[in-house]
Amino acid sequence: MRNGLVIEGLNAGLRDAAGSPGILHDVNLRVEPGEFVALVGASGSGKTITSLSIAGLLPANVAIQSGSIRLGGTELRGLSEADLNRVRGGRIGMLHQQPKRMFNPRMTVERHIREPLKLHRGLRGRDAGAEVLRLLADAGFDQPRNVARAYPHQLSGGMAQRAMMAVAMAGKPELLLADEPTSALDKVLERQVLELLDQQRRNHGLGVLCITHDLATVSAFADRVILMKDGRILEEGDTRTVLVSPQTHCSTWELLQASALDPRADTMDPRAAGPAPRPSPGEEAAGATILDLAGVTKAFPSGFRKTTEALKDVSLSLRQGEILGVLGQSGSGKSTLARLLVGLGTPDSGKITTAQGANVQLVFQEPYDVFDPRMILRRSLEAPLPRSAMTDEERTDRVDRAVREVELDPSILDRRPGQCSGGQLQRLTIARALLLEPAVLICDEATSALDAITQRKILDLLLRLHRSRGLSLIMISHDMNVIRYMSHRVAVFYRGQVVELAAVADFFAEPRHEHSKQLVAAVQPLTRTVPRGSGSTTEEGILEGAPATA
Repeated sequence: MRNGLVIEGLNAGLRDAAGSPGILHDVNLRVEPGEFVALVGASGSGKTITSLSIAGLLPANVAIQSGSIRLGGTELRGLSEADLNRVRGGRIGMLHQQPKRMFNPRMTVERHIREPLKLHRGLRGRDAGAEVLRLLADAGFDQPRNVARAYPHQLSGGMAQRAMMAVAMAGKPELLLADEPTSALDKVLERQVLELLDQQRRNHGLGVLCITHDLATVSAFADRVILMKDGRILEEGDTRTVLVSPQTHCSTWELLQASALDPRADTMDPRAAGPAPRPSPGEEAAGATILDLAGVTKAFPSGFRKTTEALKDVSLSLRQGEILGVLGQSGSGKSTLARLLVGLGTPDSGKITTAQGANVQLVFQEPYDVFDPRMILRRSLEAPLPRSAMTDEERTDRVDRAVREVELDPSILDRRPGQCSGGQLQRLTIARALLLEPAVLICDEATSALDAITQRKILDLLLRLHRSRGLSLIMISHDMNVIRYMSHRVAVFYRGQVVELAAVADFFAEPRHEHSKQLVAAVQPLTRTVPRGSGSTTEEGILEGAPATA
């Protein structure tokens, strides 16, 4: 059997930037055929640059300075673009964190999948068409023909990632580079995707390098874990060893607790700052109703004289000071609900009522899509403010106060979006929403694109704003841990309908609807030994977030 992926002494840095710190420092790793390796680290640790180095897709201002990258004995450094194109999509399959950006918006999903089938497997015509449907079905689609005819903009974030999975597997790769492949998926689909990866590598000897911030999720599938920080490999070992007795306690412990959103993390480690006050398990908001939906239905065209109902007779209410969690799989109607609530669409039937003077604002899933990349951030934040109602000094002061409220320095406003991290941009997205003094803040998967540590910080920020401003929040998420961490009540959406509405403690203790039971069952506790403080004393702990093995 040929060797898998071998990286030795890899160093990378910015081009023409003498004296600047490097990006990757002496990175060494290997992925054997049939092995599932998790490359874990927070944002900015160098995970994605490592992946792009393997595929020969580094940004123009970044270059490999030294080292070797071999796949099956073939040196990938120095290959021509034509040779790399034969490797990419063929010997190397790729799953991306933001799949919609990788699709050509003018091509259907079927055309995207047919391309590697033709180039790397020689399939055309009916044979290719049949293989397209099989790959989409394997990726978890109930109606593969409809998805095959769809364009990327017609897919939800989760559907787009599953379609990208079909594209990646079309060339029958020997190595799959999966860069945060499940960050946009709910727990049920996340488990399905990881099980599919696991099945493929076992059946076909496929090596998998899964790049993630969520160590808890991949721990049930990974053979080995590699921990990365500041462009260096800090720790490497089999999964159980890294979980139970990590060599770098602080870094590994922080990732584990953040990915689980374990509230005990801040009390067990004296180095951590105290969290924002969270809703108690039995706590309910007692304020008056501030937002009400009655029998709301919304349908979209889905073919010749056909429509698909995204929402079906939805009735919900939100009370003053309440945090309502909206939970559901991709395509269940959650994002359609958010758009209707902020007036980016109108229901076909039913009624949406807000309390008098109650402003509703939306925090989007993708912070990089919110701001104009050509404008400095200050101009973007000032844009929604009425110019006739305040002077330039008043407008500047108001923006600066909002930025400080989300715990950033106003000097960041002189940058452009591309000069900020995802966490910084998401804080600025929240700041822009706060400028308009909302009574209700809707967070549509607002942390799903962030690493676990940054996610925890953003959620704690939202809790502090909830308390200090008396905000009502609607937390739309596929992540069970986010819903449990944040919410008073949970509304479960399934195929456009609310199938369960319950207090958060009651929901997780005893879900009633069959779909709710599947969602709760998809998140099983992972027992591990966690460090207490900086000493050697340990205690047995439960880490929520790892899917059960099949």
